[in-house]
Amino acid sequence: MADVILKKKITLRRKGECVEFTFDDKLKVQLFWTSDTDQDLCIFFKKKDGGIGGVFSNEYRGKKSDLGSLDKFPFMLHRGDEKDPTEGNEQMEQVDVKNLDEIDTAYVCVVNYGAAIEGEDVTFANEGCRVELKSNTGDYLEVIGDSDKDGYVFCVCSIKNEDGKNSVTKVDEVYDLSDAFDKIPGFSLITN
Repeated sequence: MADVILKKKITLRRKGECVEFTFDDKLKVQLFWTSDTDQDLCIFFKKKDGGIGGVFSNEYRGKKSDLGSLDKFPFMLHRGDEKDPTEGNEQMEQVDVKNLDEIDTAYVCVVNYGAAIEGEDVTFANEGCRVELKSNTGDYLEVIGDSDKDGYVFCVCSIKNEDGKNSVTKVDEVYDLSDAFDKIPGFSLITN
């Protein structure tokens, strides 16, 4: 019998920290949080040809296509805006990624929807937020969402695709809606 060894979980804690990872047609991007707030996992992206896009809850624009597809571009599928409870009383949302071949950079973001609609002052440090990326090749990356800056949009990390080599970088930036509109390619898709 062959020796089987687990790859260790890598947690990105510092802004700008970067790590390479691999996956062969299956990457799970999961948002976990402990507060009662309506958090939304979104992945916005810039394509290699300069185009922009994203996958996010279809509740923003009422279009089922906003959830994406694993069978055609963007080869990402948002599993819906259902808050799935997990062990430890966390809530979870998930996006599955089949490939990033046409994507230059993807931005994993969390939108504090309830606070944005109500105009409440919030920080993500109070939400118990973290993002996990799990690949079918055994890579397990975690990015802690612990910013104490006020804002509704938390750009947690970016995924860079350079000729099939993927890397995750902790971005750790919190924006109000207008800054997110200006700085995150594709964010404009969920705004008026």
